[in-house]
Amino acid sequence: MLTILIGPSGVGKNSVINALMARHPGLCYLKAVTTRAKRPGEKDAYIHVSKKQFEQMIERGEFFEYENVHADLMYGTLLSALEHIKTSGKNFIKDLDVYGAVKIQKHLGRKNCKTIFLDAPDEVLLSRLKGRGESNEMIKVRMGRYFLERQLSSKFDKIIENIDLDETVRQIEDFVGKQNLN
Repeated sequence: MLTILIGPSGVGKNSVINALMARHPGLCYLKAVTTRAKRPGEKDAYIHVSKKQFEQMIERGEFFEYENVHADLMYGTLLSALEHIKTSGKNFIKDLDVYGAVKIQKHLGRKNCKTIFLDAPDEVLLSRLKGRGESNEMIKVRMGRYFLERQLSSKFDKIIENIDLDETVRQIEDFVGKQNLN
């Protein structure tokens, strides 16, 4: 099964994923491909490629879905990764943009894919973006997408306000079921 976390930049998707993976060692992270530069201290959550490499992967049909999410930052989910979910018998977790999440849930079906929209007040999101060293320009780009993402939040299985990490993790465990996180 795949659990997908969706939400605006700075909502804490990666922090929640890291906390869930620490509590559930059998949970696997589904890597995405991105043109974004690796952040300082970032683990191997993404396969980082150049824009040219990303475009070549599109031409070869390697992606199930991809999106130009922020400015020229591209993100995509490999077809091979989705096939691995179906055949491995393991449970996976992933953060995705709103469009990719809808498309993947439709492909895998609600039985095999749970979607959770994480949100937080604007001032919390802004503080988190500044705290991770985003430039003022990139903060404006990311915050400009908040309205769209929140407008689509009703398409997902559950909405959780991520203010307290432990409470958010507990709510996800209750919703998804601990057996689907191991």
